[in-house]
Amino acid sequence: MRASRYKLSRKSGHRVAMLRNMVSSLIKYDRIKTTLPKARQARRLAEKMVTFGKRKDPFAKVLACKFLREHHLTVPKLFGEMAERYRDREGGYTRIHKLGYRVWDNASMAILEFVDAPGDLKYDMLIKRLAQMELDPSLRVPTTFIEQGQTPLRFKREFKKWLKRLNGQRKFEKDVERMMKSKKMSPRDLDSAILKEINNLRSVEQEKLESYTRYKLRRKGGHMSYENMDSQ
Repeated sequence: MRASRYKLSRKSGHRVAMLRNMVSSLIKYDRIKTTLPKARQARRLAEKMVTFGKRKDPFAKVLACKFLREHHLTVPKLFGEMAERYRDREGGYTRIHKLGYRVWDNASMAILEFVDAPGDLKYDMLIKRLAQMELDPSLRVPTTFIEQGQTPLRFKREFKKWLKRLNGQRKFEKDVERMMKSKKMSPRDLDSAILKEINNLRSVEQEKLESYTRYKLRRKGGHMSYENMDSQ
């Protein structure tokens, strides 16, 4: 199990070539989609490349060129844009988003991306969560919890659940503040982004409702399937 975890079921030359391609693509596009074990292995090497880029000495550039591919794209970006982006960050240049399992082989999938890169998925998810909270106020954590008529055992259980949600809400608010500082967003810019996401969510929900309504109406006769609904 240990060998398959770190060798990724490949020989040494194949494994190194694969990781070189993955890290080069990660630097080029700021994010890649792959399996979770590969993402964990590529993450270590990608952060090492960023450390080389921040050093900006000739020897670090030689080491980066020996590992990376497409030097005309990856090396200037690594030693220019990315070195400036992570100048004040001491570590943690990458982030892994788990995506669940692939259908045909049940492999765990993930997205490996650079932190604070353009189109950061975490920032998009924060804005989407804020929009969902505006549409559904029940997602917000209440400030008071004491209710009448609860037994002590139930109160204790529900209080722990509420406290966990409250800690998560505080962490979420800190992430929003960090996002605004990183992207240099004003409260007005944040409100505009949330309003845009609210409109997107409403349009998607309206499209789902209309599609379901068309399906029910055309299915009423019992002779038309969901697949050929749009073609009719």
